[in-house]
Amino acid sequence: MNESSESSYQVTRSGDENPSNFQAIFCSGDRAVPVKVPDYQRAYSWDEKQIDLFIRDLSKYQGVGKGYYFGHFIAEDLGKHWEIVDGQQRLTTFVLFLMVCQLRSPIGAHEFAYSMIEHFSTVSYDCEALGTIGRNLGSFLGADRKNEERKPPSDEEIVEGLSLKGSFTRSQRRMVLALIRFHQAFEKGKLRQEKIGDYISAVMTAHCSHHLAPDKAVAVNIFEMHNTRGVPLTTLEIVKAMLMKFVYDHGGADRELKVAQIQTAFGEIYGMEERLAARSFRGEMTMEQLLRLHLRVVDDGTKVSATDFQSPPANANAEALVEYVDSRLRFKNGDKIKLEKPKDAGVKYALRLAEEFRVSVGIVSETLPAWDKQDELVGDVLILDRDLSCQFFLIICRRLKGEQDKADGRIGKESLRLWEKLLFTRDFHGGYHNLKGGRDDFPTMFASCGPDEAGITAVVKRYLEDGFRPDRTKGLQAMVAAYLNEHKPSVLNGAFHWWKSKMIYAIYKYEISLSANIRDVMKGTISVEHILPQEWQWKWVKGSSGVLGELSDEEKAHWLKAVDAVINGIGNLLLITPGENSSVSNAHPADKRYERYCAGSYAEHNLNREKWRHAEEWSGLIHERGERIFKFMLSNLVDASECPRISATD
Repeated sequence: MNESSESSYQVTRSGDENPSNFQAIFCSGDRAVPVKVPDYQRAYSWDEKQIDLFIRDLSKYQGVGKGYYFGHFIAEDLGKHWEIVDGQQRLTTFVLFLMVCQLRSPIGAHEFAYSMIEHFSTVSYDCEALGTIGRNLGSFLGADRKNEERKPPSDEEIVEGLSLKGSFTRSQRRMVLALIRFHQAFEKGKLRQEKIGDYISAVMTAHCSHHLAPDKAVAVNIFEMHNTRGVPLTTLEIVKAMLMKFVYDHGGADRELKVAQIQTAFGEIYGMEERLAARSFRGEMTMEQLLRLHLRVVDDGTKVSATDFQSPPANANAEALVEYVDSRLRFKNGDKIKLEKPKDAGVKYALRLAEEFRVSVGIVSETLPAWDKQDELVGDVLILDRDLSCQFFLIICRRLKGEQDKADGRIGKESLRLWEKLLFTRDFHGGYHNLKGGRDDFPTMFASCGPDEAGITAVVKRYLEDGFRPDRTKGLQAMVAAYLNEHKPSVLNGAFHWWKSKMIYAIYKYEISLSANIRDVMKGTISVEHILPQEWQWKWVKGSSGVLGELSDEEKAHWLKAVDAVINGIGNLLLITPGENSSVSNAHPADKRYERYCAGSYAEHNLNREKWRHAEEWSGLIHERGERIFKFMLSNLVDASECPRISATD
């Protein structure tokens, strides 16, 4: 783009009381307005879909006066800089685009637009990293970033290639992937280097609306913002805005200080968001999932009774969670407030909720992973039942805290083992689904847990012995042991279809007991592998003539019956990743290798692969392993001390 076309968008805010384009809003005189993303905001979250839409918009609306609308922005004027309340995803994306453009066209008419790069600050926990990325971006993008088929770089490649220090967050990864996406768009011809000025002009002259306010009242406008090019608001962001708005409206003379307390809490919460997802024990845990569990058993820290622990519902969706928080802010549903005005109570609730949720995020993202390093039962019970175990830990970490204002309480290995057995056996008996009324009552159990480990352990043990319905489940462990023995053929012959989730956990614990390196598989996405594939082939079986696959009809009937009896049995099932399952697929068992797991049945299979060459060995190999897993399950996942009449050897 030439000099004259560049000057056409150098509009200052002088005399423009109602600026309507991007530059008029975000530039003052000859420089960009300093803009910061406060820590209570969501970190950078745009992915490939939104980046590609932005690239298509640049191509479509390149130049000046093409009618490009770049959305609505809300900011708070703090004097020396603005804090962006809404629109930060679009603003960050444009800054990232400018960083790539500056590498390709570093001097000349674009310098004015490039001033936005140095005047932009993202959330504090990504700010230093973004500066480092900018300094090292040229060499990083020049390192083999042209191959269209190349997979996105790993976290390790990004950290090493950009010389990043400290905690590497997912938002940093998204920013780097956006930079690579822009770079590749130029390399592949989707964007053209000679038109950089036109692309920049498209944004700088784009129509925008904005609201610049001197206080926090603008937070309410977040609800009204709808940008089809952006990422929808999360439940947590809606709740955050609700708390801020309520406190601003009803917080009295020191409302600014109170709103700042909420902002500080959410700044720390968002700073831990990346670690929360990365350190979950069974798939990723989202903030919305944790918020639901937190509201159910902690809320503002005042929950103590079984009734308190029953709402919001265990399966509450986003809308229900927002309604619940709104009802607590306004103390609806008949709640009575004594000696204080309801609005004062709502303000106190908002402040307590923000702080208590910050504590809960810290427990799940920091405390539990550290505890798990000392006792892997912590992660195991989260793998077994993440929601119930998470609620349990949110309670006990607070009640057994070692220091004031530090939710770091722990229970011992034996208590954790009792909790694991309760989770495994509570619904694992023939009468569970026939119980009328409430089958489980964890709210009452949680309310019974006192401020000391002995009391908590006694509560868990009581429920382990008699279940949640003593009238129907007294002697729970004996019931489960009897149920397992009664259905032993279902375990040995059909575990793939019978109580599959329980069987998967039993296999996992069995392999862990043999030192198999399987835990990372259980923390991600697992696939149940049939050692002898369900799609086995007749050519693997010798007929009476001694020739493979040469079978009479009578022999085929015999083999069908023999294989069908064990192929879905627990002894034929292994836990591996989906990718590994696709790799080994329907191969002959003797040709399958499970090298990465080092021990357990995986190593045993490698030793027995030649035995698998002989079809007459199949049933014996499967049945023998199945018996060992069955015995392990009864001995380790059912409390044998409560089963005097039935043992694992019966």
